[in-house]
Formats: sequence, C-alpha cells, structure tokens
Amino acid sequence: MNAEHINPFIQGSQRVINSVCGERPGLGKIFLKKPPFKSQPVAVAISIIGQLNGTMVYTVETILGCYLASRMIGRPVTALDYMSQSALCELANIIAGNAATVFSEKGILVDITPPQFYGNDYPNLPSSAVCIPLVFQGGGVFEVDVCMF
Repeated sequence: MNAEHINPFIQGSQRVINSVCGERPGLGKIFLKKPPFKSQPVAVAISIIGQLNGTMVYTVETILGCYLASRMIGRPVTALDYMSQSALCELANIIAGNAATVFSEKGILVDITPPQFYGNDYPNLPSSAVCIPLVFQGGGVFEVDVCMF
C-alpha cells in the first residue's frame, strides 16, 4: 500500500482525537495485520469508495472506548451502552471524513459510508490491513486498520 494513502488516516486520526477528546496520541509502529483478524471489544467499520476503495476498522479495548466516549459525551461512561457506542461511531465517522478531506486536497475524490458498530467482532476484510496504532499516555491503544482493494 502506498504511504500517501496511509498518511491521511494518521493525520486525520491524531487531529480529530486531539480536537474532540483533548488527547494527542502518539504514533506506534505501523504494521501489516493479516487474517484471521482478532475480535475486539470495540470495532467500528467505515468503507471508503471512489477513486480509492477500501475499509477502515477502528478498534479499542473497552477501557479506552469508555474513556473516549466519556470525553465526547461529557459525562463518565463505565459501560459500552447504546449512547457510548453511538459516540464511538461518530468519532470514527469524523476521522474518516477528515481523511476523505485530506484525500480530496490531494486530488483523490472519495466518499465514506456510515459507520457500523461491530462490538465483540471484527468485520470480514478481503485481504491484509495496514494497522496504525495510536498510543495514549495512559497506555491504551486506538488502532486504525486500513484495507484498500
């Protein structure tokens, strides 16, 4: 996969998490994730369509998911209820929209689909995915898996 196709996801993720949640996660070591994919307590998928096609899957552990939802909702979240799931879907949607904007600024026109919450599962992807781990100061990791096809 072309590095120019990964950078918008890195930039968008860090920018949005900083803006929406008040945290600037560091960039961990990017790696290739191969099927079968391990299920995660929080998995949100969004497809990208247009001049590029693929799927982005955003995953976190429950504790970090609750923390991020708390920051978005403005009150403590201790369980992944419907409201916190919706907040995490919206976070993924904002990140994907930001990445799509970065692509358009480079002359690559894409659109995104509405987010889908997978909970304790992982969506089927047709091939390997580039995993972009964003590491929080408290030790949690927000992973952005990008599978382009």
